[in-house]
Amino acid sequence: MSGLLSEFNLMKWLSVALLLCFWILSGVGWSQSVYLLPPQDPGRTARKAYAAALEAYRFQASELALERVNRAIEKTPGFVDAWFLKAQILSDQGSSAFGETMKRALDLGPSRFPEGWVQLAQFEWERGAYQSGLEVLEEFDKLGIGSLTEGMARTEAWVRDGLEFSTTSTAAHGESLESIRMPGAINTRADEYYGALSLDGQHMILTRAGRGLEHAVGGEDFYQSSMNDAGEWSSATLLRGVNTRQNEGAPTWTGDGMTMIFTACASPRDGYGRRRGKGSCDLFETTWNRSKGEWGVGRNLGAPNSAGWESQPSVSADGQMLVFAKSARGRNNPSDLVVCRRMASGGWSQPEPLPGLVNTPFTEESPFLHPDGQTLYFSSDGHPGFGQLDVFVSRLQKDGTWGEPKNLGRGINSHGRDNSLMVSPDGRLAYFATTRGSDNLDLWQIPLQEDVQPIEVSVLSGMVLDDVSGQPLNAEVVLVNTRTGERLARVESTSNQGFTIPLPEEGDYTFEVSAQGFVFKVESYSQGKTGAGASNDNVDIRLTPIEDGLVFTLEAIQFETGKSLLGSSYQGGCERLASWMLGHPEVRVRVEGHTDNVGSTAKNQVLSLERAEAVRSFLNTRGVDSSRVDVLGLGDTMPVTDNNTEEGRSSNRRVEVVIEL
Repeated sequence: MSGLLSEFNLMKWLSVALLLCFWILSGVGWSQSVYLLPPQDPGRTARKAYAAALEAYRFQASELALERVNRAIEKTPGFVDAWFLKAQILSDQGSSAFGETMKRALDLGPSRFPEGWVQLAQFEWERGAYQSGLEVLEEFDKLGIGSLTEGMARTEAWVRDGLEFSTTSTAAHGESLESIRMPGAINTRADEYYGALSLDGQHMILTRAGRGLEHAVGGEDFYQSSMNDAGEWSSATLLRGVNTRQNEGAPTWTGDGMTMIFTACASPRDGYGRRRGKGSCDLFETTWNRSKGEWGVGRNLGAPNSAGWESQPSVSADGQMLVFAKSARGRNNPSDLVVCRRMASGGWSQPEPLPGLVNTPFTEESPFLHPDGQTLYFSSDGHPGFGQLDVFVSRLQKDGTWGEPKNLGRGINSHGRDNSLMVSPDGRLAYFATTRGSDNLDLWQIPLQEDVQPIEVSVLSGMVLDDVSGQPLNAEVVLVNTRTGERLARVESTSNQGFTIPLPEEGDYTFEVSAQGFVFKVESYSQGKTGAGASNDNVDIRLTPIEDGLVFTLEAIQFETGKSLLGSSYQGGCERLASWMLGHPEVRVRVEGHTDNVGSTAKNQVLSLERAEAVRSFLNTRGVDSSRVDVLGLGDTMPVTDNNTEEGRSSNRRVEVVIEL
C-alpha cells in the first residue's frame, strides 16, 4: 500500500537511541521509591543481551532487538535500561504494549529518563485515556526530577494542552451530532478515502485501494460516484485515463469540473512510471477531454513540487488558489500547509506558508478549501485536540491571514487520526473517512454544527455568447465584492463548456465578463442572507462585438449624491472599462455624462461634464492615456425615459461610453 493510505496509520514517536547510549555512561542515580521490583544491576548475560539488542536497534532490526532485550529482562527483571529500550522498540512499532512497558520502566527508574513521562502521557492522550495522561504528568510534576530538553519541553506543553482540552471537552457533555455511513453503494470492502466534491455537491471523485478490486488499474485509483434525489450515492465507477499502475490519490476539483489536481507517489521499483516527479510524492494536474470522455494522465505542477513531500491538494472553486500539505524532509515527517496561485502563464507560483494561525511546529495536513473561498478545514495535531489528528476550521480574515482554528468537536474528532474531510457546498454536511464500524476505511457523513459551517454558496452556470451570431465564446468571468473590491472568483468560460462559478449567499457583488474583440459587461446584484437555500442557476450572457460608434451604459458606477465625485466603494464599471481599454489599445472612447431634469439645465450640464471627467481621471490612474478618452456633458437633454418617477430619473442619471475606432 502506498504512502497515501499509510498516512492514516502512522505513529509519531521521537527516537531516543542516542539517549539510551547516554544512560549507560551517565551514572544517573536510582530512585529511592519503593516499587514492585527494585532496580537491579544486570549480570553478565543480561548485559550481553542488552548490548546485542541495542546494536540490532541501531540497524533497525526491531524484531531481533525485541527478542534480545526480552532475554536481558528475563535474566535481570529489574534491568532499568533494558525496560526503557523495550519501551522505545514497542513505541516505534506502534504497539499497544508500549504503555505498560514504559510504566514498568518508570517504576524502576523514575528519574532515569524524564522524557519517558512525557512519552507515556502522550501515549495515554492518543489512546483517549485523558485522565490517566493527566495523572502521569501530575506524578512527573511531583517528582521534580529536573528540566527537560527544549524540544521535549515543547512536546510536554503540547501534550498537557491536549490532555486538558480533551478532559474539559469530554466533561462538558455538549450536544454531539451522530455520524452515519454515506448512504447508497459508495462504500465497499476496500478502503475509500480522500475525496473531492463537485461544486453542486452531486458528484464525488474518491480514492479507493484494496486487494481484489474489480477493474482496478493500480494500488490506489480514482473512482466517481453520484448522488440521486433520495440522497443516496451510486456505486463508484473507475475514472478513465488518469489511473495508472502507480498510485494516485487525494484529488481536488475546480468548480467547472474541467481540471483535477491530485497526488501521485513514486514506488521503489518503478518510480513515477509514465509521469515525471521530483520527490517522494508530487502534485499533478489533468484536464477533462470532452471528446474522449476521459481525463489525461496528468502533468507535474512544477514550481509547487520539490525533492520533499507534497500531497493532499485543495484548489479554490475558481482554480486560482491551491492549498496543500508540504514537508521538506519527506513523507512521515511533520508537514505544514502552504499556498500558491495560478499565474497568467497558466502555471503555478512558488508555494508560501499559509499566512495566519493555522501552522504549528507539529503536523498540519488534509486541507479542504470550501467553495466560499473563506473557510478552510484541515487536520492537525499541533492545536489542542482529542489525540493524534483532529479536524479544525479557520476563517479568512480581512488582512488576508487565516484566523484562530476551532476544533470541530467530538462528533467528528476522536483520539485517533481524523482527516480526509470534505464539506458540502451548502455547508450542512461533512464527509470524512473512518474505520469506525469496520476493518477498512469507509466514507461517513455528519451534520455540521452551525458555528463551524462555511458560508452557503449557490452555483451559477452559463455560456457567454456573441450577441450577433449567437455562437459561444471563450471569455473571462470575474466575481467581485463591491464593498472591498476583492476578487472572489475568476473562471474561464469556454466555447464548448461554458462556466460554473460559486456565488456567496450574502452581500453585494459585481459580475464582470469580457472577451477579446467584444465589449465587456458588468452587472450588479445582491445576495440575500445565508440560510435561504442554495440555488443552481443557468444564464446566457451576451457580449456585443466592438464596432465604431457603438454606445453602451457604464454599469456599476456610483457618484456621491448630487456631486461629480466617485463614491469610495468599489467602482466595478470603471475598473472593468480600464482593464478592457488596456487590453484593446486600438480603441478610443468618448465618455458622456447624463442627468435627470432636477435642477437647472445649466447646472445639470456642468454636473454631467464633471462626472465624465471624473471617469477619465479614474481611467488615467489605472494606466489609460487621457488622449484616448474624450468627454462630453449632455446634462438632461437626452433622457432615455420620462422623469416623472424616481425609477425613471435614476435611469436618466447615467454615464455612457461611445466607441471611437
